[in-house]
Amino acid sequence: MLSGRTILSYLENLDVYLGQFANKQSTYFEHLISLAFSQALYLPFYTIDNDDQSVGQRVTWQGSDKGGCLSLSPPGKPDIIAYCYGFYLIVEATQRTGAMQWTNEFAQAVRHCVDFVKANNVQPSQVYILLVTPKLHDDTYNSLRHHPLTAFKFVPLETDVLDKILNTSILALTIRHLDLRRFFNRVGEYIKKSSTLREFRKGCEEGIIIWQKEVLKQEKDAFIGIKSYEAMRKAKRAAVSVSEIFGNLLEDSFVKEYLNVLGETVDVGEIETSLKAQSLCCCAGKTIQTDEALFECVPCADFKGRGLRLIEAVENIDR
Repeated sequence: MLSGRTILSYLENLDVYLGQFANKQSTYFEHLISLAFSQALYLPFYTIDNDDQSVGQRVTWQGSDKGGCLSLSPPGKPDIIAYCYGFYLIVEATQRTGAMQWTNEFAQAVRHCVDFVKANNVQPSQVYILLVTPKLHDDTYNSLRHHPLTAFKFVPLETDVLDKILNTSILALTIRHLDLRRFFNRVGEYIKKSSTLREFRKGCEEGIIIWQKEVLKQEKDAFIGIKSYEAMRKAKRAAVSVSEIFGNLLEDSFVKEYLNVLGETVDVGEIETSLKAQSLCCCAGKTIQTDEALFECVPCADFKGRGLRLIEAVENIDR
């Protein structure tokens, strides 16, 4: 399984990546998009060859990967199905950007969605139809704007927007499916409010930046706590000062990217607050010279055990 960063790199350099597969670009495009959703949703990835229906939440590419030889998803089925927490994604992915994009590629997604709703006994409101392509065509946009089946939630995504979704998910670490669903709902609103494809694109460009900041702001406490814990572990000492942690964070490229996208900074106070809020450390006294706080890592097993007990407590509420 490719790492999230590798998948993101392939998406950002899509022409170069697909250029390696002269005769099977559409197959590798589908496969890459399915991997991107698996990583963005933090869900296990399956193909039609090994799909495990006992796994409730998963991403299944309807294509095949027998013997390392990829082949396209068969006609009459969606390219990708993502079984998320509380909703589903029917994903159609195509490289085609010409005038027949809607007619030959995306129009069939409606039938796939209808079949999925009936087969799984779910409500249309629980299902999103995601249309993924490097570039939307005007005819596709106009077809979506005037589509008669208003019960269905269409979410057209150009790959540069998917790049940002995946990058945000990688950075946030603890992103919720609820946050992704919120953005998908907004894309639907951008379709309704716009009158041209250009206006729609502008809405998506502005909207994804706002959404990124919302998600990263919400997850900042957990992110800083985890990165601070990482800095403490790397120090390989029983107790580490908050200023040393701070210095390590300032040199961390991952932290720099997070703060750059968020448009904020981090200070010593936030480090201490985040570590305590996430129960990742305990106070180990203060330095003699500067009266600065020293922190000791909570063992990973202890942190994990606490997390499992919290999950059990929540689950017991409904029992």
